[in-house]
This record gives sequence, C-alpha cells and structure tokens, in this order.
Amino acid sequence: MNFAALLFIGLLFGAGFGYFVQRAGLCFAHGMGEIFIGKGKRIIRLFLVIFILTSIGFLVSGYINPALGLKTIGQIRGYGFYNLLAGMFFGAGIFWNGGCILGTLRQMGEGNMHFLVAFISFTPGMALVVYLLNPILEHGYAVQNILLPGLLGVAAPFVTGVLVAGSAIWLYFVMKKKA
Repeated sequence: MNFAALLFIGLLFGAGFGYFVQRAGLCFAHGMGEIFIGKGKRIIRLFLVIFILTSIGFLVSGYINPALGLKTIGQIRGYGFYNLLAGMFFGAGIFWNGGCILGTLRQMGEGNMHFLVAFISFTPGMALVVYLLNPILEHGYAVQNILLPGLLGVAAPFVTGVLVAGSAIWLYFVMKKKA
C-alpha cells in the first residue's frame, strides 16, 4: 500500500474517530470519575465496547501480521513513593485541566479554546517526563516488560477470549439494567 492510500485511510479513520469521540462526549479521565461516583453507566458501556473491540482487533491483527499483534506497550517499574507522588501529580493535572488528552482534544474541537493552553502544555510536560524524569527514575527501578499471556503462562487467544467474554457478559447486564 502506498503512502497516499495510507494517508487517506488515516484521515478517514481520524475524522471518524474524532466524530465518535465528540458525539459520545468521551473523556477517559472524566469517565473514570463518573464511574467512581456512581454516575457512569453510559461511560461503562463505552469502555466495555472499546475494550472488546480493541482486544479482538489486537488478537486478530497478530495473526494477520505478527508485527501488529500484542506488544509490550508499557513497563512495570515496581512500586513505591515515586508511584504515589506521580499518581498525585497526574490526578491533580487531570483535575486542574478538567480531563485527559482525549477530552482536551474533544473540547478544542468543540471550540473551547481554554483547552488550547492545556494542549500546548502537554508537549513540554511529556518532554520533561521522557528526557529528565524517566532516566532519573530508571536507576531506582528494575524495569520489566510483561504481557498478561506470558505472565499467566497461557496462550493469548485464551486470555483474550476469557476477558472478552467476561466484558460481554458485564456489558449485557449493564445494558439490561438500562431498560
């Protein structure tokens, strides 16, 4: 596939995803807050649908092309004071901003330019984390790359199947309560 076709598909996907996020009013941080205060039925349904679709997508894409499948996208770096401190800073930043990066992009797309300041602040903030804090903290943690199937010692289709089935059952009961 050539670059122009990939660019066109990417633009279509981006526009479709942006439309979905805007229409759904999706913001993961705000949604998690709604869930914890007991008002998150709509967002739980969205999270479950997103989880089911992405889980199946990653599993299937791994069989189509192994380079696209399950990858280590995060690292487990231990636990301790730094995690607590980082969680407090992260939570304070979300509270101060009023949402996560997805919510910020949605708000900007809806014309709320107050979120432009937060968006512009993300770049130096992330650069600070990646180039200054991560190298400092790497000396204090034993970094491990772990995937759930490897941790459990079972095949990825089994783990994905169990998680997707459990999520589908949960989604069924959440949808049933709505009616």
